[in-house]
Amino acid sequence: MKKTLCKIFLLSVAIGMLGQPIVSQAKENVVVMIDPGHGGTNLGANPTGYVEKDMTLITALAMKEELEKYQGVSVYLTRNSDVELSLQDRAQMAKNVNADFLYSLHYNMSANHVFYGAEIWAQSMGTNYAKGYSQGQLLLSEFITVNDIFSRGVKVKVGKSGNEYYGILRYASKLDLPAVIVEHCHLDQAFDAEHFNTVDKLKQFGRSDATAVAKYFGLASTSLKVDYSHYPKPNIEPPTQPKTQDLTPPELATLQVTEVDSVNKTVSIQINATDRDTGIMYYSYSTDGGATFEPLQIWPSATDTLTIRVSAKFGQNRSAIAAVFNCYDGMALSSPVNY
Repeated sequence: MKKTLCKIFLLSVAIGMLGQPIVSQAKENVVVMIDPGHGGTNLGANPTGYVEKDMTLITALAMKEELEKYQGVSVYLTRNSDVELSLQDRAQMAKNVNADFLYSLHYNMSANHVFYGAEIWAQSMGTNYAKGYSQGQLLLSEFITVNDIFSRGVKVKVGKSGNEYYGILRYASKLDLPAVIVEHCHLDQAFDAEHFNTVDKLKQFGRSDATAVAKYFGLASTSLKVDYSHYPKPNIEPPTQPKTQDLTPPELATLQVTEVDSVNKTVSIQINATDRDTGIMYYSYSTDGGATFEPLQIWPSATDTLTIRVSAKFGQNRSAIAAVFNCYDGMALSSPVNY
């Protein structure tokens, strides 16, 4: 889906939708505010023709449409057209309607364009952390099972001042409003490209978002023939101290060459890695002394040791190096091993 496809779709849904956000009419409802990230001159991520502000609106509209199939929920949008809003205004709009939760929808990019997968950013303190972490786990569970997306986990990030790093979460916290940032996938990585390249796939993210919200609030839908009123959402205890991000790299990263096949130009390597704080998420390796590394691969869960057979360069610099990354993208390199 290129920029023109986004615009054609948005024109088709925007007619008659300008002005105040549309709200479902049920009384005494759960109140949900959906915030399509960016808008106006704030494009968001826009690699190779994709524009995040358009994509988040498509996903948000689909999320709203799906949520309104449930009884007992009122759904608001911070924007339903291509307008620019401050982060403070977005949070205040949610507070003005007494929202039970604010969902800020986004698509991701990384500085070096190597990471992939979905992640949720939650607030770092008290009951809002507990609510955000619980809802975040449900969102990621939907993405894994329905969208086949790799989960990068539920995370927090605190700035130097000790407040929330991300503005929308900071303003929501000041208003005592539970909120999460939903990063559905990465727009700059080939591993995720198949998950966002059509309008229907962007809508499917919205439907997955809605299902996770319905499970969190225990909603039921006659038209969808589902009832989540007894759905077991994760029970997270509010922390007594603010949570903070993991600022340290993995504690251990070692590599051993266990077998060399010079005829077929392969080597077997064993990588050992640990991170007691947030775990190992990705690994990569080089067989030319670190001149080039292979694309990041997912580290198998619940293991400290990985043995793989790989093609080797067998060039002038015949040494292998491993790189491992934790949940917060902290990296550790092994020492080079000649083969």
